[in-house]
Amino acid sequence: MRSRQRLIVKAEQILEQGVTLTAEQWHYLYHVLRLKPGDELWILDGQGQRWLGEIQANTVKLLHPDCRETELATEIILCLALLKAANFEQVLQQATELGVKHILPIQTARSLLQPSPHKYQRWQRILQEAAEQSERLYVPTLSAPLSVAEMVQLTPRGYIASLTASQLLWDYLPQMDFSQPIYLAIGPEGGWTDSELEQVLAAGWQAFSLGQRTLRAVTAAIASLTLVSHYSERYRVIQQQH
Repeated sequence: MRSRQRLIVKAEQILEQGVTLTAEQWHYLYHVLRLKPGDELWILDGQGQRWLGEIQANTVKLLHPDCRETELATEIILCLALLKAANFEQVLQQATELGVKHILPIQTARSLLQPSPHKYQRWQRILQEAAEQSERLYVPTLSAPLSVAEMVQLTPRGYIASLTASQLLWDYLPQMDFSQPIYLAIGPEGGWTDSELEQVLAAGWQAFSLGQRTLRAVTAAIASLTLVSHYSERYRVIQQQH
C-alpha cells in the first residue's frame, strides 16, 4: 500500500470539518497526484497541525487530527549567505528536510545573488514542497535578506563556519544548550571576508570547522545541519527518558 499524499494549506482554508481548496490545489490532487473521491491524505497547516482527510466531491473532509511528532526538539535557525541561485535552492530544500525552523538569508560582500519578489515566491514553494515531502508539521520561515551587521545585531550569539577555525563543530555539540534556539551561519562561495568574520566573532559568535578539507558552501551547510539535527534528536530521547 502506498503512503498517503500530503498537502499543506493555509490556516484560513480549514473550516470545522472540511478544507476549502484552491483551483490549483484541486488540479494538483486530481490531475498530478491522480487522487479521487474516497482517497485519504494528510492535511497540514504548516504551523504545527496535521489531520487525516478524505477527498469528497468538492471538498476534503477532516476525519481526525494526527498527533505524531515529526519536528526537532530544538529550534535551529540557519543564517545562510545568498549563494548562487541553484545552490541556495538546494540548501533550502535539504535544510527543510533536516528540520530547520527559520532561514535568514545573509547578503555578504561575496554574495552574487540579488533576489527578486518572483524569486522569493519560488523559494516559498520549494520550502512548502520540501516540508510536504519530509512530513514536516511546519514550513520554515524565510526572512528578507540581512546584512552581516544586521545578523549580529538582531540575533543571539551562534556558531559560524570558518575556513580558519581550529575548533570542530563536533566538539561544540556536547556543550550546546538544545533547549534554546541554535543559530548556525554559513558563508558564501569564497567564504567570509576577514572583516565580516571579525565582526561576527566580536559579537560573541563561535567559529567552527568541518575538517581539513575545503567544502563547498552547500556541503558545509548540509553537513553542519546534519550534525546539529542529529544531536537535537538525541536531546529529545534523553528528555523523554527523564
